[in-house]
Amino acid sequence: MRWLPGCLVLMAINVFAQAPATSATNEADVVRVQMGYVCGWCGGAGYRTDLTTVEPAFILREMAAPENPQKFPRRKQRRAISKREWEALVRSIDGKALKAMPQDGICRPCNDQADSWVEIDYSDGSRLSVHYDGCPGKAPPPVTALQFPDLPIVFHEF
Repeated sequence: MRWLPGCLVLMAINVFAQAPATSATNEADVVRVQMGYVCGWCGGAGYRTDLTTVEPAFILREMAAPENPQKFPRRKQRRAISKREWEALVRSIDGKALKAMPQDGICRPCNDQADSWVEIDYSDGSRLSVHYDGCPGKAPPPVTALQFPDLPIVFHEF
């Protein structure tokens, strides 16, 4: 039984050593922001999925699930972003406004409706996920305020 206190101390040290890193203000840092859109048949003749992922070093946009894969092959575009672009995106996040958006939990694609979302991942492992009804052009104000870096998709190469 003499080893029990030593084991407890080692366990406590191990738990604290694995604690996530936080910023100097004791708040978790944003490590990834993702915006997506998916729709069933309502997608029409084009792509039914559009996903944009931004991390501190890059932006990635993917367009997938087309009605006709030969006519509309899967598209994937990626580029490096500047520190200024990343900081502008992080500053544009209003976590309180995003959390205040109503969440109904409906599986919209199951009912052939559009589902759009924004997910923000933090350095402490937490995630803020917001789903909203409608096409990307009908996003609520807290979502439209997000300053995603530009990344055009190349459809035709000349």
